[in-house]
Amino acid sequence: MKTVYIPKGEIVRYESLMTEHLVVHGCLQVSNGIKARTITGQGTISAGTIDADVIRVDGVEAGSIVCKRLLAKRVQSPEVFASESAAVSCFLSAAYVETGRLTVTLSEIDEVKAEEVVNLTPKKRTLFGTLLASLFRSFWTALTVRGQKEPTVMTDACEAMPEGVTESTQEEAQEPEAEQAAPCEEENTVEPEAVDEELNRIVGIFKLAREQGYTLKLIPGTPEENAPVFDFENERILRPAA
Repeated sequence: MKTVYIPKGEIVRYESLMTEHLVVHGCLQVSNGIKARTITGQGTISAGTIDADVIRVDGVEAGSIVCKRLLAKRVQSPEVFASESAAVSCFLSAAYVETGRLTVTLSEIDEVKAEEVVNLTPKKRTLFGTLLASLFRSFWTALTVRGQKEPTVMTDACEAMPEGVTESTQEEAQEPEAEQAAPCEEENTVEPEAVDEELNRIVGIFKLAREQGYTLKLIPGTPEENAPVFDFENERILRPAA
């Protein structure tokens, strides 16, 4: 079968189900497992195991879920494996979740293995609204994280004297050490370079938009021949000569 359709208001039961496309607007109950390419609809599914590329339904309850992308309102399963992303708008209950990016509001999870976890505030959202909120939160987090710089670690150039040297050698070495201590203190008192937060924010927007496949063009207030140019490799603005 290429497509299986479960209409709204009906309860359909199978022992096992294998199809290319599954559309569930009612209630589907499968004793063993479901294997499909896409599972969509506004209904609920209860099965032993679910294996699909894309799952986008209101409610899912299964012993194990394996997919590429998962988008649902409610999910209850001991194991959830979503290779790309998993987004649950209402409640997620699982013992183990492994995915690329996890988006949840309310959840009860024992162990999570994910590259990125987005926690949204509990609010009534549609599935599409959940995706938009997740993208906006990831975008904002990327901007704030890219704008922060790690503090500069100052290394002490004055090395300790090795053990076993004679007292006369130590006395002779005291004067050079005193001379070296002054430059070391001056280096430590150098103020760190001021962080240009506005520049970092603009650079973050450019990089993130370019990674997502967008092309941005700045329209300067000055003529284009006098407009500054941004050097992406060195992350600096090249201003025209006066």
